[in-house]
Formats: sequence, structure tokens, C-alpha cells
Amino acid sequence: MSSAADVDAARRLVLAHVDERASMPGIEHMRADAIRLPGPYVAPHGAIWLAQAGDDAIGCVALRPLPGGIAEVKRMYVDSAWRGKGVGRALLETLIARARTLGYHHLRLGTVAEMTAARALYHSLGFVPIERYRADEMVDTEFYELEL
Repeated sequence: MSSAADVDAARRLVLAHVDERASMPGIEHMRADAIRLPGPYVAPHGAIWLAQAGDDAIGCVALRPLPGGIAEVKRMYVDSAWRGKGVGRALLETLIARARTLGYHHLRLGTVAEMTAARALYHSLGFVPIERYRADEMVDTEFYELEL
């Protein structure tokens, strides 16, 4: 992210995700995280990426460092009008490449069962299911890992 405007755009996207999932128990932690952006996602060990169409931010994803050479994929979101068009894949491939450059050896993430398209994307990129690796506010979170 290169500017305060980019951080604001990422914040708006994450808050849109929260609004879409408002009925999910535990979703409010994501709202708090959006308010704190860029928070734990700052360089040199983390990052936030935006996908844009013209001047419009249409997707985002963040990289958060964890201990032991592991990083976590966070705040993956694509505007509903742009889903199914490769935006999420492009964001995630960018994040994976950067994680490798930064020397991380594993990427982890959590998602919920109802996000079938996201889970299919993660599987297609080589993420495999793992045991719960952190406490999570959402009871039905599924966890995945990619060896880099």
C-alpha cells in the first residue's frame, strides 16, 4: 500500500465483507481489524494489496507475519460484481510470491465452510486442510496451509 487513500480503500472493502457476513457469530472482530488498518499488515514483514478496476478498489488481501517463518493470509475479499473473474486468484498469487520473497516457509489461513468459491481457490493453489492453529471467534472456521 502506498498511500492513506489505499488504506482507506482496503478498509472500505473489509467493512463491506463484514456487512455481507453480518449474521455470522464473531464477525465483529473483523470490523475492529478494519478500523485498525494497516495494523499488523505493515512492511517489511506484512503487506496489503488492492485490486483495482480503473480508480475503483475491487478486492484486497493482506499478509500477516506469525512466529516461526509462517505468515497468514487475512482480509481476502473481492467485490461481488468482480467475483469469478480471477481477481481473488491474482491477489492470492501476488501474496504467495511476496511471502516467498520475504522468506516465509508456510502460509496459513482460516475460512468458513459457506465460502465454497474461496475454498476451491485455496485448494487449486495447493492449500491443504490443517488442524486449528489459533483461537478464532467463528466456530466453524476451517484452517488451511500452503508449503512455500
